[in-house]
Amino acid sequence: MTRISRLRRFGPSLIVLTIGVVFLLWAQIYPRNTGTVPTLVAILTIALGLLDLAGQSDTGLGRTIAKFVGRAGEEEEPKKTGWRPVLFSVLWPLGYVAATIYAGFLLVTPLYIFLYMWTYGGKSLLASAVSATVTTVSIWLTFEVLFRYPLYPGVLFGGYL
Repeated sequence: MTRISRLRRFGPSLIVLTIGVVFLLWAQIYPRNTGTVPTLVAILTIALGLLDLAGQSDTGLGRTIAKFVGRAGEEEEPKKTGWRPVLFSVLWPLGYVAATIYAGFLLVTPLYIFLYMWTYGGKSLLASAVSATVTTVSIWLTFEVLFRYPLYPGVLFGGYL
């Protein structure tokens, strides 16, 4: 396996893992109660990054994970792709985070889900709209209603940076 193919194979997992570690370290500067959710998200991100990293390996564990997540039987070497798909796969979540900082979760989340499903998922406008709505309502019910945990409103609507 060449260095480039290793980077293509393990690179995304290492990026997610790095983001999780940085986010975990960043979450530690928050007061205890405020930092609970960011810490949980960071730990889950690290766990998923490690799981994906293990699933990319050519070991028994890696093959088992790949089979479990439906990647078994794929070709060993990733398909050669240009830099655009990789760039967009990084820019989508970064755009979501930046937009959420300014406009809040409840406004940005349905827009993000709708646009992503419609443009990259190839879903119909109706399916994209329904998925975005159901997901956003579920998030709202879970956090705002069930947990009574206010979702970040965004800087434009009285949030803080």
